[in-house]
Amino acid sequence: MDNSKLPINQIIARINDAAKHGEALVLTAEEVKILSKDIGDKVFIPVLTNEQVVQLVKEGKL
Repeated sequence: MDNSKLPINQIIARINDAAKHGEALVLTAEEVKILSKDIGDKVFIPVLTNEQVVQLVKEGKL
C-alpha cells in the first residue's frame, strides 16, 4: 500500500510544502475533519535533551 495516498498524509504533505515555501494554506472543511479525527485528541509534549535539563537545573527552573 502506498501510504502517500492516504488523505491524512496528503494533507500533511501539503502543509509541509506550504511551510517549506513560506506560503499560507487553506484547508477544506473535509480536510479539517480528517485532521481533527486523526490528530485532534493528541497532546504534544516537548522532549528535553540532557544538556537542556542540566541548564534548566543550573538556572533554578527545574
